[in-house]
Amino acid sequence: MHHLRRFLLLGAVLVPLAYAAERIGEPPLDDRMAAGVAEWVATGVTTGNFGTGSALFDEEWNFGTCQMAALGFAQHAAAHPSAKAADLAHMERCIDALLSEEGRAFDARKWSVDPLTTLGDDRGHAAWLGYTNLVLSVHRSLDPRSRFAQVNDALTEALARRIAADETGIPETYPGERYPVDVAAGIASIGLYDRVTGADHGALLASWSASLRANYVVHGLLLQSVWRDGAPADAPRGSGTFLASYFLSFWDRALATELYQGGRAALYDTVGGLGVMREYRVGQDGKIDIDSGPIIAGYGVSATGFAIGAARAAGDIATATALSRTATVMGAPVDTDGVRHWKTGAALGGAPLADAILFAMMTATVPP
Repeated sequence: MHHLRRFLLLGAVLVPLAYAAERIGEPPLDDRMAAGVAEWVATGVTTGNFGTGSALFDEEWNFGTCQMAALGFAQHAAAHPSAKAADLAHMERCIDALLSEEGRAFDARKWSVDPLTTLGDDRGHAAWLGYTNLVLSVHRSLDPRSRFAQVNDALTEALARRIAADETGIPETYPGERYPVDVAAGIASIGLYDRVTGADHGALLASWSASLRANYVVHGLLLQSVWRDGAPADAPRGSGTFLASYFLSFWDRALATELYQGGRAALYDTVGGLGVMREYRVGQDGKIDIDSGPIIAGYGVSATGFAIGAARAAGDIATATALSRTATVMGAPVDTDGVRHWKTGAALGGAPLADAILFAMMTATVPP
């Protein structure tokens, strides 16, 4: 209970600062965030930018930074046609990084084989394939002559074959580890790919959506991980639910909104005027890990951050705004000459990742 009182006091003191942060004469927030992430992209994000203490996590954070940054630039381009050329250039640098040896390192470390050399197989690599291919499909939606079209074709075919071949519909991210949120990114990449290219994976998409609803959504929340037989390996959680909802919004707004609304009903709260999301349902114990991020009095940093994008994509701007206030308070943004960086992310050893995630979440839009 003392943690909750401390959180309430912090909110009471800092909420006014969240409003004061937007000073008259500054560029719009999305432009400032774009400029901040563009600085990282220009200098080149590497594993050396992170300090998790784990080589694997540093590699994952490097990959995640490039993936989230690319999606943020795509969304910024859609909202600001005059910036599209520059945004696409930044996005393409991110894609080059995702496809690079360093971008593939986390997956290769766990599988002991490079994911690009196993595209003809039927097993695994769901995260690298799905997260990368979602960015490729989004890029192709903005630039039909995308120089990554052949890679997009190959990754889509590999993902579709793996999802169809796996009896759970949730191919492995790592050997023995299956995460529905990772496959949500992949399935969204296939759905968007069909819309852009005219290909038809309709039967697979419909079957997967039905299976997700029937087998992997519990109490409105997405199971965080499952076993080989599809049984729960972890509880349903906020971080995976809201990130999956955001990913799915690029393909199926109805499914994405359904998942977001289930998560909001189970996890949303306000504390001291700040919007927050729990990582776990009330009364359910759970661990703090790399997925959840810090959990304060049950409220999850990752769940709250990812819910911003999910809420915006679902058209729930009121909730997105309340959650964004929390990000502003806790993220300690610093604006310098029209460029925004998030100070708390730097303190936690992941400055580029924090900048990229909040850029993607706070520029998410309602899909057409």
